[in-house]
Amino acid sequence: MEFKGKNALITGSSGGIGKAVAIALAKEGANIILASRNMKNMAAVKKEVESLGRKAVAIQCDVSLDESVMAMKDKALKAFENIDILINNAGVGIRGSLEDVSLDDWRYIINTNLIGYIRVIQAFLPHFLKRGSGYIVTVSSIQAMMFGSEMLNTPYVTTKAGIIGLTDCLAATLRPKGIKVSCLIPGGVLTEIAANSRFVGSEEKQKELRATDVHFTKGPMFLTAEQCAHGLLEGMKREDYLILTPPTMAQRLKAQGRDVDMLNAWVKNPPPPPFPPTKP
Repeated sequence: MEFKGKNALITGSSGGIGKAVAIALAKEGANIILASRNMKNMAAVKKEVESLGRKAVAIQCDVSLDESVMAMKDKALKAFENIDILINNAGVGIRGSLEDVSLDDWRYIINTNLIGYIRVIQAFLPHFLKRGSGYIVTVSSIQAMMFGSEMLNTPYVTTKAGIIGLTDCLAATLRPKGIKVSCLIPGGVLTEIAANSRFVGSEEKQKELRATDVHFTKGPMFLTAEQCAHGLLEGMKREDYLILTPPTMAQRLKAQGRDVDMLNAWVKNPPPPPFPPTKP
């Protein structure tokens, strides 16, 4: 896919991966719609996009609220008549032992990380279907594809696995209709999500978790948000279904019997279904 002259909307774009993707797309010639709860940070990102000679608009949006997403959609389409690229990136985290996670914690993270994506996609889907074109990207995590990758992130991993299931169905349904669909699978990326996560358990446990996270994120395996954004754009140019950053993670997945290269090739040229599709 070529990005020059396209209009891209990115949720969770006040920092981290979302901000880096916005800047990277602007450098490729795209106009940017920023959507996030943090208007102050988005204002700075907007200025950076505009300094690259691209148009930008910042819209306050909380993806956990139906009315906020619909209002954001209306403002986005009013600002830029057409949306070519939709990147679902907004997310939250919960850290702690499974036994310390309450049902309220589960509702909180599912409502933002999974239903939040569904809200945004549902809001813009009629627009993409009417045009018969576009590109939808979801952001999952390597933790959702590797067995036992992080037991202290069970709610987060659950939502990210749900995003992969959602994206599977989107791709199978929308790619034949001219709408490209990809899922970004990042490894460790240096963002603010750890600092902004909800820690659960006793005060002592929470303190220990925070200290461990600070130490862990200093490891050499973590990408910068800019490196992750670069990997996403390269994968979108190839129109890969699953986009791993870094791509070397594919070898770790193969060790668990999951071949991403084979899946990407299959999605690009799937065989005919064994049974004729049922009519709605």
